[in-house]
Amino acid sequence: MMKKIKILALVALLFLLPASVCAYNYGEHKAIGDQAFIKFVRSLQESGRAVTFLSFSDLKLGGANISYGTLNGLSGDHVGDPYALIELLSDSSSALHKIMALHDEYIAMGSSAAPDGKLVKLDFGYAMLAMKNLSHFYRYGKSFQEQLRPFDQAIIRQCQRPELVKAAFNKLNKTNAINMYVTLHLVAMDWAAQSGRLKDQPEQARNLMRFALLFNGFADHFLEDSFSSGHLVVKRTVVASVVNNKALHDFYSANGTVVLNRKAEIWKAHGDGTFNKPEFINESARVIEAVELSLSDLWMAYENAALTQTEADFITRIPEEKKMQENYLLNNIPALKLVPIPYNSDLPSLFENTLVTDSMKKANQILPYRNFVRSRIGNSVVVGINGPSFSTKNYYRAFDFRINAGSISNRYSVNSKGGKKGVWDYWHGYTLAYSWGETGPYRDEFHKGATHQFRAGLRSNFDYWLSDKKFIGIYGYMEGGIQYGNRETSLIFVPSVGLQLGSLLNINYYNMPGWLRLPAQYLLPLKFRQGVVLTVKQPPKYFYGFEMDFVL
Repeated sequence: MMKKIKILALVALLFLLPASVCAYNYGEHKAIGDQAFIKFVRSLQESGRAVTFLSFSDLKLGGANISYGTLNGLSGDHVGDPYALIELLSDSSSALHKIMALHDEYIAMGSSAAPDGKLVKLDFGYAMLAMKNLSHFYRYGKSFQEQLRPFDQAIIRQCQRPELVKAAFNKLNKTNAINMYVTLHLVAMDWAAQSGRLKDQPEQARNLMRFALLFNGFADHFLEDSFSSGHLVVKRTVVASVVNNKALHDFYSANGTVVLNRKAEIWKAHGDGTFNKPEFINESARVIEAVELSLSDLWMAYENAALTQTEADFITRIPEEKKMQENYLLNNIPALKLVPIPYNSDLPSLFENTLVTDSMKKANQILPYRNFVRSRIGNSVVVGINGPSFSTKNYYRAFDFRINAGSISNRYSVNSKGGKKGVWDYWHGYTLAYSWGETGPYRDEFHKGATHQFRAGLRSNFDYWLSDKKFIGIYGYMEGGIQYGNRETSLIFVPSVGLQLGSLLNINYYNMPGWLRLPAQYLLPLKFRQGVVLTVKQPPKYFYGFEMDFVL
């Protein structure tokens, strides 16, 4: 029985796995980390300090040389905390070494990572991490300062004690990518400072600096996540990760979204599969620069402590007052100057000495079409009420309960001005429905009993934008299934087509809060559908009705 449950869970997780939690996949994380590491080492060569740094960073575990990029790629996605990472890397027979070999095999064939399905077969925990770890994402709609509100300085010390690290990570995993990066980066800087104060004890200093690199490698995975468009736009919860985070993540990773950073740079960010593509070379360079700055922080912490031999370091200067603490961290961690500013941030507080332009405001505003996109690609529950159409003799009257899920293909385009007026969009996915009702002829004794339908098929939406804010939506279902009732069972084909008119009246249900959405659609139904039930033995049964969507 348990084996069957595990198989069913595996199938469900493979379907729902947020492609996941990875802003970039393993091969991209590895390439970013390795390239940043090489750049940083080259910068040290000019001053002759590269040899010292490399002597600390030589990491060999389980018989394998572990690069900085490998740490980036494994952290968070395959292993839950740095101490578990050390333990698994130290065992050459562990599942983690098999995962690394599998990734390397696919990278050698031209892919950037092994397929999720094969990874889950090797390690079921990979799927579980993807489902429950919320910290690879920004908190959409929350300001830069609010991203750091969960910061807890006490966790820095907890992370340095193996017996407390799991509890610390249980808290961190419920936060966000910015807080995760900052906290683990400060843990690493503190290890580096401790190493510097013991520079005259080479073996101890080397061990501490290796811990610093290990934690910073973990931290930089989340720093890299912060540059992925798909990780900036979802409201990440465990429930949402099942129903629509994957769809939004994948859509914005592929289509991109305009972002702004604290250097006042504006660009269109992308996600998985775009690193090192020629057209995104500036994006790639920016991520690498951020990781290089992160490594530079580490080395500065070491050198400053080695020079002064005091306990007065970066961490001791962090203010205790929460608001001052948030701004201190934002202003004193260089990599945070490069990451995209979270949407809906208070820009004047982030650009005190810089004029905030209209283009900067536009780049940081809440995405105007995000909820529309979510309504098209997110999984949704639909309730429909159908009645007779065209004929009272042959009809189908019923209640529909429908789940729309998955995406087959879509096109989302803008006009030459970057707006929506005059463009067509289309969206195709799957649908599964149960219908309970009755069929005509009207008052025919034979057809008085309840009729049940189980249907599955394809759904389609076609949207034509009359302006940047108004569109007319055409949608339809092509479904087949089984109908039973009235002492007979038959195969059915149920095509239908409908109109969504809410946008024409500036009533966009998808922008309403969840508790208001269904009552509003019931009181003012603006989504209508005409369809027919076709069977071999009976004449066509026509119906007309309205639907109420609830995007999960």
